[in-house]
Amino acid sequence: MGKSEGAQIIQLFGRGVRLKGYNWSLKRSGHVGVFKKPAYIDELERLNVFGIEADFMQRFKDFLKEEGLPGNERKEVFKVPLTITYGIGKKLKIIRPKRKRDDGQEYSFKNDGPVPTLGQHADLHARINIESDWYPRIQTVKSKGNQQASAKETASLTRTQLSFLNMDELFFEVEQYKRLKRWHNLNVSKSGLRELLNVSDWYTLFIPAENMAAIRYSNVVLWQQIAAELLKRYCDRFYSLNHRAFIEPRLEIRELEKSDDNFPDEAEGYQFIVDSTERSLIEDIRRIQADLGKPENKWLQIGHIRAHRIDTHLYEPLFHISKGSSIKVSPVALNESEYKFVMALHDYCKDREIRLKKNNQEIYLLRNFSRGKGVGFFEAGSFYPDFILWMVENDKQYISFIEPHGLRQEGPTSKKIQFHKTIKDIQTRLGDPTVILNSFILSWIKQKELEWRLTIQQFEDNHILFMSDDKDSYLDNLFRIMKN
Repeated sequence: MGKSEGAQIIQLFGRGVRLKGYNWSLKRSGHVGVFKKPAYIDELERLNVFGIEADFMQRFKDFLKEEGLPGNERKEVFKVPLTITYGIGKKLKIIRPKRKRDDGQEYSFKNDGPVPTLGQHADLHARINIESDWYPRIQTVKSKGNQQASAKETASLTRTQLSFLNMDELFFEVEQYKRLKRWHNLNVSKSGLRELLNVSDWYTLFIPAENMAAIRYSNVVLWQQIAAELLKRYCDRFYSLNHRAFIEPRLEIRELEKSDDNFPDEAEGYQFIVDSTERSLIEDIRRIQADLGKPENKWLQIGHIRAHRIDTHLYEPLFHISKGSSIKVSPVALNESEYKFVMALHDYCKDREIRLKKNNQEIYLLRNFSRGKGVGFFEAGSFYPDFILWMVENDKQYISFIEPHGLRQEGPTSKKIQFHKTIKDIQTRLGDPTVILNSFILSWIKQKELEWRLTIQQFEDNHILFMSDDKDSYLDNLFRIMKN
């Protein structure tokens, strides 16, 4: 190809073979969940680039080293034991899809449900009801000035705009979006997309009238972008409604078992993945491996790694890796806000141990896995809360889904925020009087930074509590709201 640092040469380092990956994850085995890897698979997954008199490759690696960036180094994987502490006697309950009679597997919309087709089911349009506001985006490309109207204009894609759209391009963009979402059970066709765009009862479009007029070519480019965004957002709502219609009647409350998908594989334990050149990090991991084997070590901090055995959590230890560290952990380590919540809950239970026993209350926590294994809710836009929290009191179980979250990208009407109402509908539908369901957002952003113009009481009414503003009592408030 060449002997110097030309564009084609440099691009060689960014090109590789896309693997199928474990469970179609498209990732190498060192970057997916814990499972038993075939022998020597690391060698098969490695891309090898060969060159003749290609000293530019070494110069490129030297350049990366000078800039403090990692080269194409071999990864080392270390196993750290994991213990599931959940006992059969606790009989904690969890929401799960029912199991099929024929094979004992849980119902899955992708595998067992109907195949929805875009362009059909016009009866769902009133429930989809998308709002798309293009005022902020359009004004960023205009010169500064007082150009915003006092009231926003609305419009729709009429025959004029539709005649300029590239339907092939829209089809491939929606198809790519569908593949990104792994919705293999969704039918997409150009005729179906056109049928959707021919009606406007499923969206409200806020846009200045001048941008919908056929007076300049830049408007045509804008119409193409608008159509693509509307169709992708329609896909989200349409798929969610179909998923919900299939799964909701098949949900049940059943006892949590050690074989539940939300528990990691105890035999596999944790995997710590690090570059072989990171000798100090490797030494830290080896010390963690050795020290965690000693029963007196419930709290460890070595270098970038924090390890804790926490009584309330259903498996141990839990890890937190300092931000910026190059160590990768599977199952994934706690981030900063998750770590703060877990430690706050641990302190809460220790400080109130006598009162909890007196009230016959027990508290348990479980890290909720993400898509595929954890408990998720399509009602809230494929929402997989970070934690499941149980408070057991006599014959009742208060089950709460907890999400430590920044909220900068959310608003009061967000599906995640309003899920505290939706989950009550689920509770009513399941019909178990011994189970009370709740959902909470724990904001690590301070209240004044959100600029939502809500009072503290209004935030509480939406089950939003502030970890930073109210760090000494937000858990008291959480359990109070949970009980009420």
